[in-house]
Amino acid sequence: MALDITRNGIVLRRDGGAVTINRPGLNGGPGSQIEVSDALADRYRLATGDIVEGCTEPIQEGRAATVSSDECMEDAYDEEERDEPQSIHGSSVTLWLVTRVVPTEKLVGITRINGLAVEEACDRPSPRRKRSQSERASPERLAPLSVGPHDTTGRMLDFAAPLGLGYAGYIAGPHGAGLSRTLRAVVSGVSSHAPDCVTIVLLLRARSEELTDWRRRFPNVDVVVCPAPQDGSTPEQTLQMADLVLEAACRQTELGRHVLIAIDSLTALWGAMLEFESADAQANADHARARQRIREVVQRAGNFSGEAPLGANLGGSLTIIGTMWQQSIDEDAEDERELHPHLRLIEHILHETSWRVSLSPYLAESRLYPAIETTRCFSRDEERLLSPEMFEQLREARTALSSLSARDRYNRLMDTIDATNDNTAMIRALATKERPLERQYHMLFSALPEEIDQHIAD
Repeated sequence: MALDITRNGIVLRRDGGAVTINRPGLNGGPGSQIEVSDALADRYRLATGDIVEGCTEPIQEGRAATVSSDECMEDAYDEEERDEPQSIHGSSVTLWLVTRVVPTEKLVGITRINGLAVEEACDRPSPRRKRSQSERASPERLAPLSVGPHDTTGRMLDFAAPLGLGYAGYIAGPHGAGLSRTLRAVVSGVSSHAPDCVTIVLLLRARSEELTDWRRRFPNVDVVVCPAPQDGSTPEQTLQMADLVLEAACRQTELGRHVLIAIDSLTALWGAMLEFESADAQANADHARARQRIREVVQRAGNFSGEAPLGANLGGSLTIIGTMWQQSIDEDAEDERELHPHLRLIEHILHETSWRVSLSPYLAESRLYPAIETTRCFSRDEERLLSPEMFEQLREARTALSSLSARDRYNRLMDTIDATNDNTAMIRALATKERPLERQYHMLFSALPEEIDQHIAD
């Protein structure tokens, strides 16, 4: 299911009461805004995060879509219109926009809200600004990532870290290790095995060829490009669009829908947060509010299909998976507080995540792809997601591989993938081949009748 965010835009309701629909730029940049009258916003109970489809008409033909801060200081704009930047949650900031998006259209009619006809949308739930931990349930729906016997990346991910809807997770590794490629495998698997899931790809500081590749591979997925500095945008504009996408995803879960947000990359999002506070140096980053802000992004994920405290079913789930740049840390640089602050990201979100995939620099340097280090991956609720028999066999297969070197482990796993058509057969082959002799004897005798077992014990 696609929401067509780039064409329709996302509602932003500011603290002062002004309502606009923000459309992301097709290939980045500040995007555009649609003005919404108070009467229309109140009539349809528009809230931040709603995705509105309707009819628009121009406000002032020929007026520029963006104006500079100097132009905003002219008499034609009063103090209200200069509009000091603010987040959608109303936190105060001190930076001024270099460019400011000016509405060039106004909304004159609404046909659909969040994919629902107007009649259905009138009964939609009110927005929830924050969900408590008691409203979350453990993920119970497995989302297989393999889309066929030759999908090596998907099969390795299913082996190393089964994914459940409602997870918050990351794919970490050095540049050139296949971060985006692995994230594409996640999107492909969820789109194939969970077609009811709303999938949103959020790109930050993506190159044009990367953007084109995402859209060609996933024509039915919403690919949203955040404004970037190379397009003349500010960190505040980047963060505002990212926040709006998160709000839109949360609104979809309130309708009982499952949502996946694939962020490429979390490092770029973290970098925009640091730039927003002028905290590019480690000494400043250690005290920046960005540390909590990036945690709040990850904490939005969860499975809300369980029972609420008062018995209401909240429905839906939000899965957030992002890529993250990671490399070995220089101890001397860290002691002198000269470490690149981007490398500290994992410290802030590690305990907030329940799904982790690590890409090996050794495998990447050896040109062995997918460079997934299976012994360093993690899935918190895999025992709940898998059948008891499959879970036990998976543990045995991982144990059999853990004693091998990184290269031998990779080769053994790849050979078994090539020799089998699915992961069930692959896991059984690995578990059986390397099972210790005493374990085989135990399985043999446990299958004997009870009387023979007693006789052997005597």
